[in-house]
Amino acid sequence: MKRNITYEQGIDIGYIYLTPRARHVKIKETIELDVNECINAEIDPKGRVAGLELFAEESEVLRNTPVYEDKLSLRLTDQEVLSTYQWSGIEFHFSTPDHKGLIGFSIVDSLLYNDLL
Repeated sequence: MKRNITYEQGIDIGYIYLTPRARHVKIKETIELDVNECINAEIDPKGRVAGLELFAEESEVLRNTPVYEDKLSLRLTDQEVLSTYQWSGIEFHFSTPDHKGLIGFSIVDSLLYNDLL
């Protein structure tokens, strides 16, 4: 089953459910990533990232279909990864050294997300 990814071009907002089952999870809180104010992480009651809200220039990457996807990772472009940020068992991949240009993520703590895979 593929992830659910949405993009609303008129308002430059996109959403990515990190795992196929995550869209059925209750959201406890939404937290802005420390390294990028255009990415919000929606957190489930177990403290896991269930989904990502992308705003402004960060959402534009969602106009295209993923170039690579499996249970543990998603790559939205084939750009080189120039910076990463790990948080809540997820490693976020960016196309610039200053954590801009989200190009994908990998679930690095598969035990934490096991029941959502």
